Amino acid sequence: MVKYFLNVDLKDGFIPDTEGLDFLNLERATAEVISGMRDIIVEHIQQGETLALRAISITDDAGHLISIVTLADAVNGFLPGIKVSGLG
Repeated sequence: MVKYFLNVDLKDGFIPDTEGLDFLNLERATAEVISGMRDIIVEHIQQGETLALRAISITDDAGHLISIVTLADAVNGFLPGIKVSGLG
């Protein structure tokens, strides 16, 4: 297991992950981030709220950037036939 930190990038700020989560690999961490972002998107739509989420950056325990999952990454493939770009 590898500890990854999932840092939240919002339109009006940044929330660093100070605890981290253990995942088997980066692929599993990315899949979890996309699933979580999709849940957040659905929740905001259901509640009629503005979505402030822009991206989630994945870093290692030394703070090195490993990957960035954007809102467009989370939305693409979520709704069949819809391709999104330029979100964030």
